[in-house]
Amino acid sequence: MKSRSMRGSLLRLLILILTTVDQMMVVLATHHGGHHHRVSKRIHLSRAMETTKRFLCREPQSRAYNLRDLVQSMHPSESANQPVYIVLKRCDSHSGCCVSPDLSCAPVQSSIYHEEMEVEVWSLLTNSTRRAWIRVEQHGRCSCEISNASERLRTDVQLPGIQIL
Repeated sequence: MKSRSMRGSLLRLLILILTTVDQMMVVLATHHGGHHHRVSKRIHLSRAMETTKRFLCREPQSRAYNLRDLVQSMHPSESANQPVYIVLKRCDSHSGCCVSPDLSCAPVQSSIYHEEMEVEVWSLLTNSTRRAWIRVEQHGRCSCEISNASERLRTDVQLPGIQIL
């Protein structure tokens, strides 16, 4: 009698395990590698136009830059350590919408200003850190300027001006 109840328990356990594995497979198939795919949503032209009108090219947008990518003119045995990223105000072709495809968002030249920022620098020679100051370029205002696709691409990949003080 014990072997019969033991078999019944094992059978129920096996069914439970198989059901659990099946449910996990369904979940994994639905999420496809951990990313949940939403059903496509349609945005009608009128709504797309309204969104564009609300996101005008006026105010600079925050952009995060890896500090080491910006500060490349240091001594070869030194590297910028902290902060890992700096956030700067920028006007680029993704900072706001213009009314014509021949225009793109760009900084108003007279509004470009500089700020000084303290950073931590690590030295390979001394195996220690020191503090240093850098001057970073910030954008104060944006406006729509005439541009073409190659100019937009060039300005979008152009790194901000950084100077080690």
